Amino acid sequence: MKRSRWPILLALVFLGGLVGYPLAFLLLQSVFPELPAGRLDGFMDAWVRMGETPEIGRLIRNSLAWAGATTGVSWILGIPCGWLLARTDLPGKLWVRLSLLVPIMTPPYIAALSWILVMQAGGFGDLLTGGIPEPLRGFFFSFWGVTLVMALSSFGYVALAVEAALSELPRRFEDAAELLGSSWRRTFVRIVLPLLLPAILNSGLLVFLDALSNFGVPAVLGTRSNLPLLPAEIFFLVTSWPVDIALATSLSSLLCLFALVSLYGSRWLGHVFGGGAVEAGPVRVQRLSGMARRASWAFVGVLFVFSSGLPWAAMVLTSLARSWGEGWPALTLAHYGEIFTPGSRGLGAIWTSLWLSVTAATFCVVVGSWIAWVNVRSSGWLRQVLEGMATLPRVIPKIVMAVALILAWNAPWVALDIYNTAAMLLLAYVAIYITDSLNYANATLRGMGENLEHAAGILGAGRVTVYRRIVLPRLKPALVAAWITTFIVCMRELVASLMLLPPGTDTTATFIFNQFEQGDLSAAMAMATVTIGISTLVLVVFTLRRRSSPGTGSR
Repeated sequence: MKRSRWPILLALVFLGGLVGYPLAFLLLQSVFPELPAGRLDGFMDAWVRMGETPEIGRLIRNSLAWAGATTGVSWILGIPCGWLLARTDLPGKLWVRLSLLVPIMTPPYIAALSWILVMQAGGFGDLLTGGIPEPLRGFFFSFWGVTLVMALSSFGYVALAVEAALSELPRRFEDAAELLGSSWRRTFVRIVLPLLLPAILNSGLLVFLDALSNFGVPAVLGTRSNLPLLPAEIFFLVTSWPVDIALATSLSSLLCLFALVSLYGSRWLGHVFGGGAVEAGPVRVQRLSGMARRASWAFVGVLFVFSSGLPWAAMVLTSLARSWGEGWPALTLAHYGEIFTPGSRGLGAIWTSLWLSVTAATFCVVVGSWIAWVNVRSSGWLRQVLEGMATLPRVIPKIVMAVALILAWNAPWVALDIYNTAAMLLLAYVAIYITDSLNYANATLRGMGENLEHAAGILGAGRVTVYRRIVLPRLKPALVAAWITTFIVCMRELVASLMLLPPGTDTTATFIFNQFEQGDLSAAMAMATVTIGISTLVLVVFTLRRRSSPGTGSR
């Protein structure tokens, strides 16, 4: 099929307008704060202010240290779980994997809110234990307490990545080393670890970037723990009076720079220290003794209790609490009734989140899969530019994208009046999450031959027909997974929703956040329960439909 440049140029124009223009405008305005007025005054003023303000240095050190500590704790918790799943005969592995998915499905800010309910004075911890020791409460409302909460929401990414890498790593190298007299420690350090390092670094990068850009945990728990962090500070600079756009854009640019350095630094480390690709082969699992099995299940069980059990129990119980006093509260379903009352603010928030999430997920899947196909089937320097542009939404912190979109679409030269409307939030969801669809489609397309596409082209089919009749049907499983992922993350999106929703409108995330800050804990936790329930229901329905579809068996 004859190649033409217009599809890749069209893809570049789309991603450039969606992602490139807002980020470029953000970077320029951080240097020239008067740029929207058409002036180049105040060159680098905000950057100079950053250097002269001691509190900014503390913010930067806190953010980098917190993201690094979260990554380290996630490695400590996740790598052993991945090893147990891939290299042992631990019974009940399906339940172990489910226990890892539950905290991933729970938005970190909801986990943080639930932990506050457990650890605050008079909370569930005091009810269960008769009184939490003050040193333990002090530890929770500190740097390491906030780190642990974030790591408990993130370690599942590490565990699943390590399991996948170890499952494809044959034991023949280890067996050969053992035959030559190598100890298991030397074998692990010299053979297994180098081959496993890319998976560890990639999952660590995901956790690091997620922590560095996370707004919810710093906003709800960091502020209560005297731990100021960059995302929360950027949010307050943009939304609190007096608004300081110049400093917000400079801090956003700095956060963006940290993210890009982390990405390329991780790639460089993986290239230098990684063991390279190996051919998959049979994997021999290690038989665990009875005591080792009990210890392994105890480790997994404790992780589940602290990552999901206690937070979920606090969330559900709070949503059912009628009133608080001495002892256990009286229970009621009234808070759920208020949410689902026709015309209520809560029901409006649910409908807003549903239509935004469905629309954004559908658009991301359709457009993202087409861009991925154009990218994989193209060559030359334009393809490299497109790949770089497509990587940006995955790396750039969400709060940075939100600030960039505010600036770009509120500029005086923009004729399209979508700022301060729900359409602006839809645009933000697409800009932030289109990379998920790109990644799912890319992975499938790279292993998909082009013979059918060439044959259709020879018979006179155009590119649109080839894409619609040949490519899309073969991408269906990947696109279904991409749709589910995008729907779930849009349903839980917090920072872009808080910054971009028009007045008088709520999503489920903003409803939860605002109700909690206003002290209506039961309403906030009822909406949190409903939101997680909707996401879980969508995941279960799609999974069951996929297993019952012709040609798809359960695994």
